[in-house]
Amino acid sequence: MQSNPTVVLICPDEAERRMLTRALVMQGAAIASTYDAYPAYHELPAIVDLECDAFVIELDTDADIGLDLVEVICTRKPSTTVMVYAQSHQADLLVRCMQAGAREFLSGVLKQDTVAEALLRASARRVEQTAKKTRGKLLTFWGAKGGCGVTTLATNFALALRTETSGEVSLVDLNPQLGDVAVLLGLTPRFTINDALQDPNRMDEEFISTMVTKHKSGVSVLAAPDQYSSSLAVETRSVGRMLELIGGGFPYAVVDAGMSLGNGAETLFQMSDVVYLVTQVDITSLRNTQRLITHLQRFSQLKIELVINRYEARKMDFDEERLAKTVGMAPKWRVPNDYPAVRRASNTGVPVVSEKSQVTQVLHEMARAACGKVPEVKKKRGLSLFG
Repeated sequence: MQSNPTVVLICPDEAERRMLTRALVMQGAAIASTYDAYPAYHELPAIVDLECDAFVIELDTDADIGLDLVEVICTRKPSTTVMVYAQSHQADLLVRCMQAGAREFLSGVLKQDTVAEALLRASARRVEQTAKKTRGKLLTFWGAKGGCGVTTLATNFALALRTETSGEVSLVDLNPQLGDVAVLLGLTPRFTINDALQDPNRMDEEFISTMVTKHKSGVSVLAAPDQYSSSLAVETRSVGRMLELIGGGFPYAVVDAGMSLGNGAETLFQMSDVVYLVTQVDITSLRNTQRLITHLQRFSQLKIELVINRYEARKMDFDEERLAKTVGMAPKWRVPNDYPAVRRASNTGVPVVSEKSQVTQVLHEMARAACGKVPEVKKKRGLSLFG
């Protein structure tokens, strides 16, 4: 065991807080932070980002709030160890703790060897996670309005990224009801994202690897199903676990988040490195864009890049300075309007980036920026693609 395993203690009950602190310190644990109340929602991102071997959460004050907290931490940081403490060992409470994602259940008068073994397992898990390769970049495409071209951009960006990096790239269609990534790529997947999200407890790297379908470009696709299903309930823990595993298996994971994600949205944004917010230059799109930017800016670690799709400078009703002032952010990328090429690609299953066009040029510029390459110098003036 590490000489000083670190613990974040969340315990509103003063007597239990003293007891837990004493038991943990006696086993050599360092208390990184102590909370004498269950944290509010806006405090969670900072708490989840704390470096520690384990979170210890007391449930006697309010089991429902405590278990909600357990689930949020396990969802946003699936690789962490969450321990729970309650005075009595109740079977139904134990089941609820397991369902929320807790790995250790402590109760009653704590024995030294019980605490020591729990800390040992927590330290071992962290060492194992640290030894694994660093989680890949999670690049999310999200739309300000339905029909603004998110799926087309996300799909072709993933292919461009595969070309630019020559490395492993995954593409996740996070539209479990009406996703179109497979159609755009001409794929007929055997398994879909619905199969992956049905049972989060079953998910591991091997399971996820069997869910993906390989496109001829080399991109690994986790597609949406062909059939519509209104009964699928997407749990936040399922989304978090799936993205954690995909991020661990691929240097780059591109997510087509469509427009609405329901319960999985907060988890996705918490885990994303970049969100490409796709919009168009019309009043309703820009109004949505302004609201979504305000929402996304709550995630301190998140980089937001505004993408204007179907961009036609000559047809804009107002200049970009006014646009930036309206939505609160200047555009980073402008994807030209090339309707014939996009329509042809949609109807044939042949990606847009397979042919030369201004759209292809922009998508490759975005891919180069995403993987850290120096932008290519443009030969002609007026074709700069950066904002």
